[in-house]
Amino acid sequence: MKKRVFSTFAFAMIFGALSVTSCSTDDNSTPTPEEGGTDGGNKIEWKYVIGASASKTNLLLTTNDLKSGEISAKGNGLTALGTTVYTYGGNRAYVFEYRKGDPSGMQSWLLTPAGKLSKHTTVDLPTREEFITNFGKYMIATTGGVQLTTGQKAQAFNFIDGNSGGIKYTSYVNVENIAEKGEYANFAGLETIGNDRFVMAIEPFKITKDDKEDNTSAYRDRAWLAVFKFDESATDVNKKVVLEKVVKSDKMSFAVARYRSSRVSTIGKAGDGNVYLFSPNATNGDGVSFSSKPSAVIKFDSKKGDFDNNYYFNLEQISGTKVYKAFAIGGDYFLLNMFVSPSKASNMAAANKLAVFNVVTGDFKWIEGLPAANDIAAAGAPFVDGKEVFLPITAESKSFVYSLDATAAKATKGLEIKDLADGSIGTIGKINVEK
Repeated sequence: MKKRVFSTFAFAMIFGALSVTSCSTDDNSTPTPEEGGTDGGNKIEWKYVIGASASKTNLLLTTNDLKSGEISAKGNGLTALGTTVYTYGGNRAYVFEYRKGDPSGMQSWLLTPAGKLSKHTTVDLPTREEFITNFGKYMIATTGGVQLTTGQKAQAFNFIDGNSGGIKYTSYVNVENIAEKGEYANFAGLETIGNDRFVMAIEPFKITKDDKEDNTSAYRDRAWLAVFKFDESATDVNKKVVLEKVVKSDKMSFAVARYRSSRVSTIGKAGDGNVYLFSPNATNGDGVSFSSKPSAVIKFDSKKGDFDNNYYFNLEQISGTKVYKAFAIGGDYFLLNMFVSPSKASNMAAANKLAVFNVVTGDFKWIEGLPAANDIAAAGAPFVDGKEVFLPITAESKSFVYSLDATAAKATKGLEIKDLADGSIGTIGKINVEK
Protein backbone atom coordinates (compact mmCIF):
# COMPACT_ATOMS: atom_id res chain seq x y z
CA MET A 1 0.00 0.00 0.00
CA LYS A 2 1.56 3.28 -1.06
CA LYS A 3 2.08 5.92 1.58
CA ARG A 4 2.89 9.60 1.53
CA VAL A 5 3.67 12.16 4.21
CA PHE A 6 1.74 15.38 4.76
CA SER A 7 3.79 18.39 3.75
CA THR A 8 2.09 20.31 6.55
CA PHE A 9 3.74 18.14 9.18
CA ALA A 10 7.30 19.40 9.24
CA PHE A 11 8.63 17.67 12.31
CA ALA A 12 12.09 18.20 13.70
CA MET A 13 14.07 15.58 15.58
CA ILE A 14 13.20 15.53 19.25
CA PHE A 15 15.12 14.32 22.23
CA GLY A 16 13.78 12.50 26.56
CA ALA A 17 13.05 13.78 23.52
CA LEU A 18 14.77 15.06 22.01
CA SER A 19 13.15 14.25 23.47
CA VAL A 20 14.47 12.10 24.17
CA THR A 21 14.59 11.71 23.54
CA SER A 22 12.39 10.39 24.28
CA CYS A 23 13.96 6.99 25.06
CA SER A 24 13.92 5.07 28.30
CA THR A 25 17.10 5.31 30.32
CA ASP A 26 16.82 1.59 30.97
CA ASP A 27 16.80 0.88 27.25
CA ASN A 28 19.69 3.23 26.51
CA SER A 29 22.00 2.39 29.36
CA THR A 30 25.26 0.79 28.26
CA PRO A 31 27.89 -1.37 30.00
CA THR A 32 30.30 0.67 32.09
CA PRO A 33 33.59 -1.25 32.23
CA GLU A 34 36.65 0.44 33.64
CA GLU A 35 39.17 1.53 31.05
CA GLY A 36 41.61 -1.31 30.67
CA GLY A 37 39.20 -3.62 32.49
CA THR A 38 37.98 -6.95 31.21
CA ASP A 39 34.76 -8.43 29.93
CA GLY A 40 34.87 -12.17 29.49
CA GLY A 41 38.67 -12.06 29.56
CA ASN A 42 38.94 -9.51 26.72
CA LYS A 43 40.30 -6.01 27.21
CA ILE A 44 37.76 -3.32 26.50
CA GLU A 45 38.23 0.12 24.97
CA TRP A 46 35.34 2.50 25.58
CA LYS A 47 34.40 6.12 24.99
CA TYR A 48 31.69 8.57 25.80
CA VAL A 49 30.26 9.93 22.55
CA ILE A 50 29.05 13.52 22.75
CA GLY A 51 26.85 15.09 20.11
CA ALA A 52 27.37 18.84 19.73
CA SER A 53 26.58 21.62 17.30
CA ALA A 54 29.24 24.17 16.43
CA SER A 55 27.39 26.89 14.52
CA LYS A 56 25.77 24.90 11.69
CA THR A 57 28.05 21.86 11.93
CA ASN A 58 27.02 18.71 13.80
CA LEU A 59 29.91 16.93 15.50
CA LEU A 60 30.58 13.77 17.48
CA LEU A 61 33.26 14.18 20.12
CA THR A 62 34.75 11.44 22.32
CA THR A 63 36.23 11.35 25.80
CA ASN A 64 36.78 9.05 28.77
CA ASP A 65 36.01 11.69 31.38
CA LEU A 66 32.81 13.69 31.78
CA LYS A 67 33.68 15.03 35.23
CA SER A 68 36.68 17.22 34.43
CA GLY A 69 38.82 18.74 31.71
CA GLU A 70 37.88 20.34 28.43
CA ILE A 71 37.47 19.47 24.75
CA SER A 72 37.60 21.97 21.91
CA ALA A 73 35.35 21.59 18.89
CA LYS A 74 38.13 23.14 16.80
CA GLY A 75 40.06 20.40 15.03
CA ASN A 76 38.30 17.65 16.97
CA GLY A 77 35.32 15.44 16.37
CA LEU A 78 33.71 13.95 13.30
CA THR A 79 30.96 15.53 11.24
CA ALA A 80 27.66 13.70 11.73
CA LEU A 81 24.04 13.88 10.61
CA GLY A 82 22.80 14.97 14.03
CA THR A 83 23.68 15.66 17.64
CA THR A 84 21.30 13.26 19.40
CA VAL A 85 23.19 10.06 20.21
CA TYR A 86 21.47 6.69 20.70
CA THR A 87 23.31 3.52 21.59
CA TYR A 88 22.59 -0.12 20.84
CA GLY A 89 24.17 -3.24 22.31
CA GLY A 90 26.83 -1.23 24.11
CA ASN A 91 28.98 -1.02 20.99
CA ARG A 92 27.08 1.05 18.42
CA ALA A 93 26.14 4.71 18.36
CA TYR A 94 23.35 5.98 16.11
CA VAL A 95 22.42 9.49 14.99
CA PHE A 96 19.39 10.51 12.95
CA GLU A 97 18.87 13.47 10.65
CA TYR A 98 15.84 15.55 9.84
CA ARG A 99 15.93 16.83 6.26
CA LYS A 100 12.68 18.83 6.23
CA GLY A 101 11.08 16.05 4.23
CA ASP A 102 11.41 12.35 3.49
CA PRO A 103 13.57 10.39 3.76
CA SER A 104 15.43 10.83 7.01
CA GLY A 105 19.11 10.00 7.20
CA MET A 106 20.64 7.66 9.77
CA GLN A 107 24.25 6.86 10.64
CA SER A 108 25.74 4.18 12.84
CA TRP A 109 29.18 4.52 14.41
CA LEU A 110 31.61 2.02 15.95
CA LEU A 111 34.85 2.26 17.92
CA THR A 112 38.07 0.93 16.45
CA PRO A 113 40.33 -1.13 18.78
CA ALA A 114 42.42 2.03 19.11
CA GLY A 115 39.43 3.86 20.54
CA LYS A 116 38.72 5.99 17.48
CA LEU A 117 35.18 6.63 16.29
CA SER A 118 34.47 5.21 12.83
CA LYS A 119 31.37 5.59 10.66
CA HIS A 120 29.81 2.19 9.99
CA THR A 121 26.69 2.77 7.90
CA THR A 122 24.68 5.64 6.42
CA VAL A 123 21.18 4.84 5.20
CA ASP A 124 17.99 6.61 4.17
CA LEU A 125 14.84 5.81 6.11
CA PRO A 126 11.45 5.89 4.38
CA THR A 127 10.09 8.49 6.81
CA ARG A 128 11.45 11.17 9.08
CA GLU A 129 11.88 10.08 12.70
CA GLU A 130 10.74 11.60 15.98
CA PHE A 131 10.90 8.94 18.70
CA ILE A 132 13.44 6.15 18.89
CA THR A 133 14.11 3.33 21.36
CA ASN A 134 15.76 -0.07 21.61
CA PHE A 135 13.38 -3.00 21.23
CA GLY A 136 15.02 -6.42 21.43
CA LYS A 137 17.15 -6.96 18.34
CA TYR A 138 15.70 -3.84 16.76
CA MET A 139 15.58 -0.12 17.20
CA ILE A 140 12.13 1.37 16.63
CA ALA A 141 12.09 4.76 14.91
CA THR A 142 8.63 6.24 14.53
CA THR A 143 6.84 9.33 13.25
CA GLY A 144 3.33 10.59 12.58
CA GLY A 145 1.91 12.81 9.86
CA VAL A 146 1.62 9.91 7.44
CA GLN A 147 -1.36 9.41 5.15
CA LEU A 148 -2.32 6.08 3.59
CA THR A 149 -3.70 5.74 0.08
CA THR A 150 -7.07 5.15 1.74
CA GLY A 151 -6.91 8.73 3.01
CA GLN A 152 -6.51 7.69 6.64
CA LYS A 153 -3.89 9.26 8.86
CA ALA A 154 -1.29 6.84 10.20
CA GLN A 155 1.82 6.38 12.31
CA ALA A 156 4.93 4.84 10.71
CA PHE A 157 7.11 2.40 12.68
CA ASN A 158 10.53 1.62 11.20
CA PHE A 159 12.28 -1.44 12.61
CA ILE A 160 16.04 -1.10 12.30
CA ASP A 161 18.39 -4.04 12.81
CA GLY A 162 20.42 -2.83 15.78
CA ASN A 163 23.52 -4.77 14.76
CA SER A 164 23.67 -3.99 11.05
CA GLY A 165 21.86 -0.65 10.89
CA GLY A 166 19.67 -1.90 8.05
CA ILE A 167 15.92 -1.38 7.87
CA LYS A 168 14.07 -4.65 8.39
CA TYR A 169 10.59 -3.32 7.64
CA THR A 170 8.17 -0.43 8.10
CA SER A 171 4.72 -0.91 9.57
CA TYR A 172 1.86 1.63 9.40
CA VAL A 173 -0.92 1.95 11.99
CA ASN A 174 -4.16 3.89 11.57
CA VAL A 175 -4.55 6.73 14.11
CA GLU A 176 -8.13 7.86 13.42
CA ASN A 177 -10.99 7.20 15.88
CA ILE A 178 -8.76 5.18 18.20
CA ALA A 179 -8.95 7.34 21.33
CA GLU A 180 -12.20 9.22 20.75
CA LYS A 181 -14.71 9.20 17.90
CA GLY A 182 -14.19 11.99 15.42
CA GLU A 183 -10.61 12.53 16.56
CA TYR A 184 -7.17 11.36 15.49
CA ALA A 185 -4.09 10.75 17.58
CA ASN A 186 -0.66 12.29 17.41
CA PHE A 187 1.81 10.19 19.37
CA ALA A 188 4.74 11.20 21.57
CA GLY A 189 7.16 9.30 23.77
CA LEU A 190 8.06 5.66 23.28
CA GLU A 191 8.55 3.24 26.17
CA THR A 192 8.84 -0.56 26.21
CA ILE A 193 6.87 -2.49 28.85
CA GLY A 194 7.88 -6.09 28.12
CA ASN A 195 6.06 -9.00 26.46
CA ASP A 196 6.63 -7.51 22.97
CA ARG A 197 4.72 -4.38 23.91
CA PHE A 198 5.44 -0.67 23.96
CA VAL A 199 3.42 2.44 24.77
CA MET A 200 3.06 5.97 23.41
CA ALA A 201 1.17 9.00 24.73
CA ILE A 202 -1.57 10.62 22.65
CA GLU A 203 -2.18 14.24 21.73
CA PRO A 204 -5.75 14.49 20.36
CA PHE A 205 -7.02 16.44 17.35
CA LYS A 206 -10.41 16.70 15.71
CA ILE A 207 -10.72 15.12 12.26
CA THR A 208 -11.50 17.91 9.80
CA LYS A 209 -12.39 18.16 6.13
CA ASP A 210 -9.36 20.30 5.34
CA ASP A 211 -6.48 22.19 6.95
CA LYS A 212 -8.48 25.42 7.15
CA GLU A 213 -10.95 24.01 9.68
CA ASP A 214 -10.16 24.26 13.41
CA ASN A 215 -8.89 20.86 14.59
CA THR A 216 -8.82 21.63 18.32
CA SER A 217 -9.80 18.54 20.28
CA ALA A 218 -13.03 18.42 22.27
CA TYR A 219 -11.20 16.35 24.92
CA ARG A 220 -8.61 18.69 26.45
CA ASP A 221 -9.12 17.40 30.02
CA ARG A 222 -8.18 13.78 29.39
CA ALA A 223 -4.96 11.76 29.07
CA TRP A 224 -4.43 8.66 26.93
CA LEU A 225 -1.77 6.00 26.52
CA ALA A 226 -1.72 3.69 23.52
CA VAL A 227 -0.52 0.11 24.06
CA PHE A 228 1.05 -1.53 20.99
CA LYS A 229 1.96 -5.17 20.49
CA PHE A 230 4.69 -6.32 18.12
CA ASP A 231 3.96 -9.55 16.23
CA GLU A 232 6.98 -10.47 14.13
CA SER A 233 5.27 -13.63 12.86
CA ALA A 234 2.61 -11.63 10.99
CA THR A 235 3.02 -12.03 7.23
CA ASP A 236 1.40 -8.66 6.50
CA VAL A 237 3.98 -6.01 7.40
CA ASN A 238 1.22 -3.63 8.49
CA LYS A 239 0.01 -6.18 11.03
CA LYS A 240 3.36 -6.57 12.74
CA VAL A 241 2.50 -3.57 14.92
CA VAL A 242 -0.99 -3.85 16.40
CA LEU A 243 -2.72 -1.20 18.49
CA GLU A 244 -3.86 -3.44 21.33
CA LYS A 245 -5.77 -0.85 23.35
CA VAL A 246 -5.96 2.77 24.46
CA VAL A 247 -6.28 3.52 28.18
CA LYS A 248 -7.75 6.79 29.44
CA SER A 249 -7.64 8.96 32.54
CA ASP A 250 -9.66 12.04 33.45
CA LYS A 251 -7.26 13.04 36.22
CA MET A 252 -5.26 15.34 33.93
CA SER A 253 -4.77 16.58 30.38
CA PHE A 254 -2.73 14.79 27.70
CA ALA A 255 0.95 14.01 28.29
CA VAL A 256 2.54 15.64 25.24
CA ALA A 257 4.50 18.89 24.92
CA ARG A 258 5.40 20.91 21.84
CA TYR A 259 8.45 22.59 20.35
CA ARG A 260 7.34 24.46 17.25
CA SER A 261 5.46 21.82 15.23
CA SER A 262 7.31 18.94 16.88
CA ARG A 263 5.98 16.81 19.69
CA VAL A 264 8.00 16.40 22.88
CA SER A 265 7.89 13.35 25.14
CA THR A 266 6.67 13.81 28.70
CA ILE A 267 6.53 10.12 29.64
CA GLY A 268 9.16 7.82 31.07
CA LYS A 269 9.69 4.39 32.61
CA ALA A 270 10.94 4.34 36.19
CA GLY A 271 12.99 1.66 37.90
CA ASP A 272 9.80 -0.09 39.02
CA GLY A 273 8.92 -0.78 35.36
CA ASN A 274 5.87 1.46 35.44
CA VAL A 275 5.39 4.34 33.01
CA TYR A 276 4.75 7.82 34.40
CA LEU A 277 2.89 10.42 32.35
CA PHE A 278 3.43 14.14 32.96
CA SER A 279 0.88 16.65 31.68
CA PRO A 280 2.28 20.09 30.75
CA ASN A 281 -1.13 21.79 30.46
CA ALA A 282 0.64 24.42 28.39
CA THR A 283 -0.71 27.89 27.68
CA ASN A 284 -1.34 29.81 24.50
CA GLY A 285 0.41 33.09 23.75
CA ASP A 286 -2.05 34.97 25.94
CA GLY A 287 -1.28 32.81 28.97
CA VAL A 288 -4.54 30.84 28.85
CA SER A 289 -4.11 27.14 29.74
CA PHE A 290 -5.30 24.59 27.21
CA SER A 291 -6.97 22.49 29.91
CA SER A 292 -8.89 23.11 33.12
CA LYS A 293 -6.74 20.41 34.75
CA PRO A 294 -3.37 21.47 36.26
CA SER A 295 0.04 20.18 35.23
CA ALA A 296 0.26 16.80 36.94
CA VAL A 297 1.60 13.23 36.85
CA ILE A 298 -0.21 9.87 36.74
CA LYS A 299 1.03 6.28 36.65
CA PHE A 300 0.48 3.48 34.14
CA ASP A 301 0.87 0.09 35.83
CA SER A 302 2.82 -1.93 33.26
CA LYS A 303 1.85 -5.28 34.79
CA LYS A 304 -1.88 -4.53 34.96
CA GLY A 305 -1.90 -2.66 31.67
CA ASP A 306 -3.94 0.26 32.99
CA PHE A 307 -3.67 3.49 34.95
CA ASP A 308 -3.35 3.35 38.73
CA ASN A 309 -6.43 5.25 39.92
CA ASN A 310 -4.86 5.80 43.33
CA TYR A 311 -1.82 7.62 41.97
CA TYR A 312 -1.78 11.37 41.28
CA PHE A 313 0.42 14.38 42.04
CA ASN A 314 -0.49 17.97 41.21
CA LEU A 315 2.88 19.28 40.00
CA GLU A 316 1.58 22.79 39.43
CA GLN A 317 0.61 23.02 43.09
CA ILE A 318 3.87 21.44 44.28
CA SER A 319 6.23 23.49 42.10
CA GLY A 320 4.35 26.69 41.33
CA THR A 321 4.78 26.15 37.60
CA LYS A 322 4.24 23.62 34.79
CA VAL A 323 6.31 20.72 33.48
CA TYR A 324 7.72 20.79 29.94
CA LYS A 325 9.90 17.66 29.68
CA ALA A 326 10.35 14.56 31.82
CA PHE A 327 13.25 12.09 31.82
CA ALA A 328 13.63 8.90 33.86
CA ILE A 329 17.12 9.02 35.42
CA GLY A 330 17.19 5.79 37.40
CA GLY A 331 15.28 4.29 40.30
CA ASP A 332 12.35 6.43 41.40
CA TYR A 333 13.79 9.69 40.06
CA PHE A 334 12.85 11.86 37.10
CA LEU A 335 14.54 14.99 35.81
CA LEU A 336 11.92 17.63 35.00
CA ASN A 337 12.37 20.64 32.75
CA MET A 338 9.90 23.17 34.14
CA PHE A 339 8.60 26.36 32.56
CA VAL A 340 10.18 29.43 34.14
CA SER A 341 6.74 31.05 34.43
CA PRO A 342 3.41 29.15 34.60
CA SER A 343 1.66 31.98 32.74
CA LYS A 344 4.25 31.78 29.96
CA ALA A 345 4.11 28.06 29.24
CA SER A 346 3.49 28.36 25.52
CA ASN A 347 5.28 26.77 22.59
CA MET A 348 9.01 27.67 22.72
CA ALA A 349 8.69 29.54 26.05
CA ALA A 350 11.63 29.35 28.48
CA ALA A 351 11.60 25.98 30.23
CA ASN A 352 15.08 25.43 31.61
CA LYS A 353 14.24 25.50 35.30
CA LEU A 354 15.37 22.00 36.32
CA ALA A 355 14.11 19.83 39.15
CA VAL A 356 14.31 16.27 40.46
CA PHE A 357 11.06 14.47 41.25
CA ASN A 358 10.65 11.20 43.13
CA VAL A 359 7.63 9.49 41.54
CA VAL A 360 7.10 7.19 44.53
CA THR A 361 7.25 9.69 47.40
CA GLY A 362 6.25 12.82 45.48
CA ASP A 363 9.35 14.63 46.75
CA PHE A 364 10.15 17.61 44.48
CA LYS A 365 13.45 19.52 44.60
CA TRP A 366 14.88 22.30 42.47
CA ILE A 367 18.40 21.43 41.36
CA GLU A 368 21.18 23.44 43.01
CA GLY A 369 24.52 24.23 41.38
CA LEU A 370 23.25 25.11 37.89
CA PRO A 371 23.24 28.52 36.19
CA ALA A 372 20.11 30.61 36.65
CA ALA A 373 17.21 29.32 34.56
CA ASN A 374 17.03 32.55 32.54
CA ASP A 375 20.72 32.17 31.64
CA ILE A 376 20.41 28.59 30.35
CA ALA A 377 20.20 28.54 26.56
CA ALA A 378 19.98 24.76 26.22
CA ALA A 379 19.53 21.87 28.63
CA GLY A 380 20.13 18.59 26.82
CA ALA A 381 18.61 15.24 27.70
CA PRO A 382 20.32 13.63 30.72
CA PHE A 383 22.72 10.73 30.22
CA VAL A 384 22.55 7.89 32.73
CA ASP A 385 25.69 5.78 33.15
CA GLY A 386 24.99 3.14 35.77
CA LYS A 387 24.24 5.10 38.93
CA GLU A 388 25.68 8.34 37.59
CA VAL A 389 23.63 11.05 35.87
CA PHE A 390 25.10 13.72 33.61
CA LEU A 391 23.41 16.89 32.36
CA PRO A 392 24.57 18.79 29.24
CA ILE A 393 24.03 22.50 29.89
CA THR A 394 24.78 25.53 27.71
CA ALA A 395 24.56 28.88 29.48
CA GLU A 396 26.05 32.30 28.75
CA SER A 397 27.84 30.94 25.65
CA LYS A 398 29.59 28.19 27.61
CA SER A 399 28.81 24.46 27.50
CA PHE A 400 29.48 22.09 30.39
CA VAL A 401 28.55 18.56 31.40
CA TYR A 402 27.28 18.54 34.99
CA SER A 403 27.18 15.55 37.33
CA LEU A 404 23.85 15.23 39.14
CA ASP A 405 23.27 13.80 42.58
CA ALA A 406 19.59 12.94 42.15
CA THR A 407 18.93 12.26 45.84
CA ALA A 408 20.28 15.62 46.95
CA ALA A 409 19.27 17.43 43.73
CA LYS A 410 22.74 18.97 43.45
CA ALA A 411 24.74 19.46 40.25
CA THR A 412 28.52 19.72 39.94
CA LYS A 413 30.24 21.30 36.95
CA GLY A 414 32.44 18.91 34.96
CA LEU A 415 33.75 18.64 31.40
CA GLU A 416 33.69 21.82 29.30
CA ILE A 417 33.05 21.67 25.56
CA LYS A 418 34.70 24.75 24.07
CA ASP A 419 34.48 26.64 20.79
CA LEU A 420 30.88 25.75 19.94
CA ALA A 421 30.18 29.38 18.95
CA ASP A 422 26.38 29.69 19.01
CA GLY A 423 25.95 25.90 19.25
CA SER A 424 25.34 23.62 22.22
CA ILE A 425 25.75 20.08 23.52
CA GLY A 426 23.17 17.61 22.22
CA THR A 427 23.14 14.27 24.01
CA ILE A 428 25.69 11.77 25.28
CA GLY A 429 26.13 8.02 24.76
CA LYS A 430 28.72 5.40 25.63
CA ILE A 431 30.08 2.59 23.46
CA ASN A 432 32.89 0.05 23.70
CA VAL A 433 34.92 -2.36 21.59
CA GLU A 434 36.97 -5.45 22.37
CA LYS A 435 40.68 -4.89 21.76
